[in-house]
Amino acid sequence: MALPKVHVNDKSPISENKHTKNPNIDMQQSTQPIAPTRKSLHQNIFGKLRPLPFQYHWTVWYDKHSDSTDYDNRLYVLHEDVADIATFYRVYNNYPWEKVRLRDTVHIFRKGVRPVWEDKENRKGGCWKFRVPKSKAQEFFHEIAILCMANEFQAVLEQEHDHVLGVSTSVRFNTHLISVWNKLGDNERSIKALERTILARLSPELRPTGTGSNAYFYKRHEENEGYQEAVQEAVQEAALKD
Repeated sequence: MALPKVHVNDKSPISENKHTKNPNIDMQQSTQPIAPTRKSLHQNIFGKLRPLPFQYHWTVWYDKHSDSTDYDNRLYVLHEDVADIATFYRVYNNYPWEKVRLRDTVHIFRKGVRPVWEDKENRKGGCWKFRVPKSKAQEFFHEIAILCMANEFQAVLEQEHDHVLGVSTSVRFNTHLISVWNKLGDNERSIKALERTILARLSPELRPTGTGSNAYFYKRHEENEGYQEAVQEAVQEAALKD
């Protein structure tokens, strides 16, 4: 299987091993001659982050598919505090991804933000959604998650006062639906900037070849069926607690 390549900080891609078990070991340089500006994903990210933690802490969630909005029974935490790249790989490399069931979802979200539309941070936001073939889905999600947690996406949204809040992968019959969530669903500039950055940073073989429902699209949370009811219920629950 071809190893994933990732564009980070506008550098050209180089292969990296997504199954790295010890992220604290320096990456071995390729025996093939390469341009001095080319770095692997791990070399670049580790160089920026070691020994510092991620700028934001992250929580890994599991969302069991159900038509119910009772999140206490369908949404639970897999790992509460992913603070650095080593912790991420301890979680990622030991998770049985092949056992995620049809229509179930794994989310990686900023700590303190629940991966639901009605969370206060999400209510005015939306998602870039990518339909990814099963053969490429795990590599795609791995790259998206690393780029998200390393602030590669957030950096391009700072001037728009927007935020990338998390990423999700949901198992479908022939594909995975992989989403990148942002806070401001009505900010066209930040939405387009996020799209450009995702496509630029992804490995060339993982990039979607077109737009539309068969490739990728942006959808505001408020456009989803059930959004209004979910938000109203959340507001009522919050009022009862006050």
